[in-house]
Order: sequence, then structure tokens, then C-alpha cells
Amino acid sequence: MEKSKIFHFLLWVFVFGLTFDSLIFDYEFEMALLLSLSECAINVIVSYVNLLILIPRILQGRGMTPYLISVIVFFIILFIPYYFSELGFYLFSESELRVVISFALNFTMFILVSFLFWKVNQYELEKKRNLELSNQKLTTELQLLKSQVSPHFLFNTLNNIYSLSITKHENTSLMIEKLSDLLRYIIYEGEQAYVSLEREMELLRNYTELQQLKKPKGGKNILLTTKGIKSSQQIPPLLLINIVENCFKHGDITYNKHGVLNINLEVENNQLHFWTENSFNSSNKKNGIGLSNVQQQLSHYYPGQHRFQIDSTNDRFKTDLYIDLNA
Repeated sequence: MEKSKIFHFLLWVFVFGLTFDSLIFDYEFEMALLLSLSECAINVIVSYVNLLILIPRILQGRGMTPYLISVIVFFIILFIPYYFSELGFYLFSESELRVVISFALNFTMFILVSFLFWKVNQYELEKKRNLELSNQKLTTELQLLKSQVSPHFLFNTLNNIYSLSITKHENTSLMIEKLSDLLRYIIYEGEQAYVSLEREMELLRNYTELQQLKKPKGGKNILLTTKGIKSSQQIPPLLLINIVENCFKHGDITYNKHGVLNINLEVENNQLHFWTENSFNSSNKKNGIGLSNVQQQLSHYYPGQHRFQIDSTNDRFKTDLYIDLNA
């Protein structure tokens, strides 16, 4: 608002300066100043009546034809006192025709200038409105993705705990404790835009340990390694958990004693490299919704600053993720 006021003020100072400069050579200083102020005042009236009254109330409300009629009526109303005050004859003493033509041209010019100013302003407002709508859409989509993450992840974990509770398994209480930690993370940190990479990896450790408590057949072959993590590094919450959850859900680690699951994260020069490899039954080729969520979140948070590859060959399923944490 303040910038707009300054712009308007400087614009009229400029218009006044041009008018005064054209009159100072033909009139004494006082008369040139008075005529310049009078001419500038008329231009101000033309511009702001058009900008604040005719355009919003008639053009936008009733259409172009009523607007053009109102402009003509406004011209007549303004020209009558201009003509009889003989202000035009001070400026153009040669003939009445020149007074009329000069006033009409000046009037038309400032009607057009104010109209163009309104048009540009409307364009900027529409552009801003579209940007806000786009941001709201992205935020809504991201919240939807996160709402898919938590139930998807929790549904499988609760099923596992339920299965153990039926058999009164000794690890049931410990699994509930681990799940409590995960829930705390999801509730208090999952809604944030970014969390520390350390906390995200702690989530992965808890989840991996939760899965290992089920005593899967290949439990001893689950490996989670990290390197180069620093406290200053941040990442969107619940981003990597989808990849790891996909490894457990579609891999064969829970029933194959020779099953393999490797989870690795390394950060060097603020470039994150996260990759996983798990064995799977070649008859099960579904990826689930988890990896689709990952790709959408990456597009939101790191557009053009990431690379995510999926490779499935024989009995091995691999994911490879690179993220520029400087983005």
C-alpha cells in the first residue's frame, strides 16, 4: 500500500513537472504555476473518477456500453466549467476549436492511462490470486499424501501387533512401546514442513526394530547403516519411511530365512544418498501406494533437485534416491 501511494505521488509530480515546463516560457512564474496546478488537478479528477468510480461501478457492474456513455457524460460535465472559466483560453488562446480538441485529447489520454493502470492492477491481482490458489492446492495435496502415509503405515503395524497379542507373544508389549514412539513422532513432528535428518533416521530405526521383534525368518539379514549425518541437516518428515515400509511389505524377509534387506543412508557435501535392496518373491510385483507417495512428495519439496530410481531384477528390488539438501 505504501509503495502504491509513493508511485501515485511521483507520477503526479512528474505530470505537473511536464506541464509547468511547457508553460514557464510563455507565462510569468506565478501564472505558469497556477495554470499547471489547475491543469494537473483536472487530470487527477479525470483519472481517479475513472479509476475509483466509473470502472468499478459501471464497467465491472454493467458492461462496456454503459461505461462509454458514462465517460462521455463525465467529459461534458467536466468540460462545461473548464470552458466557462476560460482556463482553456489561457492555455490555448488561438481558437475555441483548439480548446475543445486539446481538452478532449487530454481527457481521453488520462482516461486511457487510468484504464490501463486498472487493467495492469487487475492482472497482478489475478496472478497473485492464482498463485495463492496454486499454493493452497499444493498444501492440500501434501496434507493428503501425509494422511495416506500414517494410516498406511499404522494399519500394517497394528495388524502385526494384533497377531502377536492373540498368541500372547513375549514381544507384544515391546512392540506397543515402539509403536508409541512412532505415533509420538507422527503426531508431533509429522505435521512440520521439515525435521532433522537424525530424527527421521531414528524413526526408521524404530520401525526396523519393530519389524524385527516379529522375529521374521530373515531377521538377522536386516541391515541399517548411516554415514555423514549432522544435526543441521533437515528433511521432510515421513518421506523415507514409505520406502522402508515397502521393503518389508513386498519383500520376503518375514518368511524367507535367506531373505535380505539392506537400508543405507550416506550424506556427503550435503548430498543425501539413500538406497535400499531387498529380496522378494518374483510372483509379487506390486509396489503399493508408498513409492508413489514418495515420488509426489519429492516433486513437491525438491523439484529438479532429486533423482529417484527403482530397479527390479530377478529376486532383488532396489531403490536409489539422491537429494540435494541445499535445495
